[in-house]
Amino acid sequence: MRTVTTLTLRKKLGQVLDQVAAGERVMITRANRPLVVLVPASDYAAGAAGRRRRLETAATRVAEWRAEYAAKLGRVDPVALVRKDRDAR
Repeated sequence: MRTVTTLTLRKKLGQVLDQVAAGERVMITRANRPLVVLVPASDYAAGAAGRRRRLETAATRVAEWRAEYAAKLGRVDPVALVRKDRDAR
């Protein structure tokens, strides 16, 4: 991954964008600290799709867990549980 300062980015924005569009990732730094990373749009889209799939899978698993344990747990009052825990201390 190439590193570019904000000053260099201002001077050579077109070149940096061409490199990113060609598939290179570029880290932008300010005062020697990482600020942002520019990634090609195709990489971003692939990452976003993966994140979305993982979130959907997690939501499905939570719904399945809730359906399975709802009958076993009955109505759970989180406030009452916290109060009970505090009173026990």
